[in-house]
Amino acid sequence: MKRRWKGDDAGAALPLVLVLVTVIAVILGALLSLADTSVRTTVNLRDQAASAYTADGALQAAINTIRNSRFTGAPGEHCFGASDTLTLPDFGGAGSAAVSCTADPAKVLIQCPSLSVCNRPGNAILTLGTGGEDGLNIQQPTGSALRVHGVVYSNSNINVVNGSLETNTAVYARGACAGTIRSTPPPACGSSGSALGADPGYAPALTSVPPRQTLPPCTKAGSVVTFTPGFYDDAAGLSAMMSSSSKCKDSTWWFTPGTYYFDFRNNTASRPPSLPAGEDVWTIDNGQLVAGTPVDGTGRVTAAPPVPAAIPGACLNPIDDAQAVGVQFVFGGDSRLAVKAGQAEICGTYRADRPPVALYGLTSGAETPVTSTLVPASVTGGFTGGTSATLSRVDKAGATWVAPGRTGGSATLTATGFSPATAPPAGTILTSAKVRVVHSNDQGASKDARTAQFTPAGGSPIPLSLSSPNDSTAASDEFDVTKQLVQAVYDGTFTGGQLSYTVDLKHEGTELVDALQLELTYTPPALRAESGCTQLMYPSSASCALVTAVNNSGNRFYVQGTTYAPKAVLDVTLNNATEPIFRFGVVARSLWVKETGSVTFTGPVIEVPDDSPGFVFGVYLSAYVCPCTPGGTPAARARVAYVDGDPANPVPGARQVSVLSWSGSR
Repeated sequence: MKRRWKGDDAGAALPLVLVLVTVIAVILGALLSLADTSVRTTVNLRDQAASAYTADGALQAAINTIRNSRFTGAPGEHCFGASDTLTLPDFGGAGSAAVSCTADPAKVLIQCPSLSVCNRPGNAILTLGTGGEDGLNIQQPTGSALRVHGVVYSNSNINVVNGSLETNTAVYARGACAGTIRSTPPPACGSSGSALGADPGYAPALTSVPPRQTLPPCTKAGSVVTFTPGFYDDAAGLSAMMSSSSKCKDSTWWFTPGTYYFDFRNNTASRPPSLPAGEDVWTIDNGQLVAGTPVDGTGRVTAAPPVPAAIPGACLNPIDDAQAVGVQFVFGGDSRLAVKAGQAEICGTYRADRPPVALYGLTSGAETPVTSTLVPASVTGGFTGGTSATLSRVDKAGATWVAPGRTGGSATLTATGFSPATAPPAGTILTSAKVRVVHSNDQGASKDARTAQFTPAGGSPIPLSLSSPNDSTAASDEFDVTKQLVQAVYDGTFTGGQLSYTVDLKHEGTELVDALQLELTYTPPALRAESGCTQLMYPSSASCALVTAVNNSGNRFYVQGTTYAPKAVLDVTLNNATEPIFRFGVVARSLWVKETGSVTFTGPVIEVPDDSPGFVFGVYLSAYVCPCTPGGTPAARARVAYVDGDPANPVPGARQVSVLSWSGSR
């Protein structure tokens, strides 16, 4: 039997064992490496998360620091007291942090250089009267509240007859306060005043009187009646159009964007026949007045407003849209607006450097009467020596005619011209028109006959009966032709005329026409400061308010913009308001607001909104986690806007904050 060798089997198994050990070692190595990478990744992620949380927390701390400060972004100010960097040692799990702050140049500072060059009024209500009448008078049912968003400032007193006056910020009055007033801080009555009490002095959109506009056709009820910017002087015509008995009743009265000047002359004694007599009050008693760019219910601009228009919300609001182009209604003299059974919404134009003033009461300007002596430009006829120069003045050196014989004879002189150097514009009120004829005859006798007539260009002849001098003493005949010329002057169509002179002598002698003149006294349209009853102490039987408006179930009155009438009174009655009536502040001599028991609107009736385009001051904030020297790549960034109720006196902790953007580093 042959013996087997065991060493051969052992030699074959050894390589297999070595391969197995190597594979296991490789696998274990890979697993250990993966575990190490995972641990390191977890540690790194944890560190990154801690850094992100620290950066976010640092930004929040910076935002809150500014919110609780008086910083407004004004020149020379620093975001965090004496520095624009907020250092936060031992802040959060990642250690220390720092936040740098820079102003947002794309935003308008809430602390404007002055209240006159700011696109937001300093007050929701500012009354400028200093005595003799209430600065702010509030009458409402007991237990109700008149709510205001913004500063209330009266340069005289505040009289809350019933209920309460409530605002989200400050109330100031130089005089006494009566009734319940709720504000933060408490109302300062009997105060010495501050910059917020000064007249901001907004300039009107006009520097001169625009062309006079006639009223548009009014023939169809339920239509869109379109008005063009310009000068309007007929309150009676506007009121008749916007009444329930009008041919175009129940219409939408659309005032296209632009500037309108209302200086009514219906109460003027020397008005022309085409201008009806009446008070200088424009009354909206029917239909819907839409002033500005029309929009539909979604805010989309439309070609024209509908009939009926949905008020409010019928025109593009400058408070909500920086592209808004609206109107400015400018009132002069004793002109007034009354909203009764109709509806009205007036939208101003957005401006980056001044408020969107929609209603303006003029504070300066006066009309200037003009007296002009007009003379002929050319002379024809049988007289000799007659020229424009010789007939323009009384000097006994005019045009002459010598009778051909003892039995006399006749001759005619025709003078043409009498044109004003500058034609009176449409809307001019003619107060006097006199034709003056100075003549004589060296052999004058009572049997002589002389006639004359003046024919305005495009008009009918006006006969003039001349006197017959009985010696060489000159006769100066004057003829009042005011009634015959007043309409042409008012229409702006008067361009002069022709004056003919005819003499019939019964004897020999020399006829002298020394001077032919037309003297006009008239008053062209002018930008006039508010006057008359609007300047009397209110209320009294003789006084009147610039705006009288009633809001109830059928009547609505809204001003989407600023109302500026520092020399006038506004008197508004509310019993069905659905949103703020005056949306961008009121400046007036005195403001009277009456609320009735049916008021259901709980928001502010008068406001300066916080979200008007461009009206915030903003900052850029950059957070750095240690090493925390600003200048590298920030761990997080934010763009933040702040709004104060009272920009002149910001209340720490009360300012509103809006985070416009927030991002972390990548």
